[in-house]
Amino acid sequence: MKSSHQAAVAAGTVSRSMQRRWVRRDAPIWPFVWRGLLPLLGLVWVAAYALLPFARDDIQATVLRETRAHLDARGLKWAELSVSGQHVIVGGSPPSAEVGDAAINNARSATCPSWLGRFRCAVDVQGRFPQPAPGMVPKAQPAPASGLPAVASARACEKALADVLAQTKIEFAVASATIESRSAPVLDALARGAAQCPGIIVVEGHTDSIGAPQANRALSVARADAVRAALIERGLAPARLRAEGFGDERPLAANDNAMGRARNRRIEFRAATGAL
Repeated sequence: MKSSHQAAVAAGTVSRSMQRRWVRRDAPIWPFVWRGLLPLLGLVWVAAYALLPFARDDIQATVLRETRAHLDARGLKWAELSVSGQHVIVGGSPPSAEVGDAAINNARSATCPSWLGRFRCAVDVQGRFPQPAPGMVPKAQPAPASGLPAVASARACEKALADVLAQTKIEFAVASATIESRSAPVLDALARGAAQCPGIIVVEGHTDSIGAPQANRALSVARADAVRAALIERGLAPARLRAEGFGDERPLAANDNAMGRARNRRIEFRAATGAL
């Protein structure tokens, strides 16, 4: 009997020991609450950064740096920039009204880095230039009365420039108006050909249909401006060159294949007759 009692006592002790060993205790709630507050604290930090003055200064410095580099790369170093947040004012003394417009358009197309990629730097770009002195922008010579010699010369000019571009294209960086350095020889040839043309030459930019139409049109204008600036650097008078962009409005081929899209991404030249 004694041994049975001792065995029962021992079994009860083991059972209580096992019960103590397997008792489940819930973790305190505060560590969980603290971990749940971390995302909220992150959002509070981001909001505070956006509202504090140094966030505005950081954005403003980036806009100024990237826009300045964008203009310098296109030979527009004369342009003076004034930046307030993401609002840009282009000043300085352009050699012509067309060059001033080119500076404004290039400032609009400048992109800045962000966490999600590169986006337009400025939300608003304005130009503030002094009035040009009389005679600063020479007028184009009017066409002869009959118009026939001027038209024939214009068509011959367009064909000569198209022949140059038929052999090689002006290459740009992807989704950018930056002209690749390997395109320098074709720009040299185009400058020599354009110098022989009478009147005003229109540089036309065209894109494929990838992307939003508004963005494509802005890119085509920026690329035409870049080519115009490159020709001015090679000796052509600014008043003889005008840049226009048409985006994907005038395709040469279907945009449903890579070859067609490559044909549609192009620069063309149009010789205008008479004053513009």
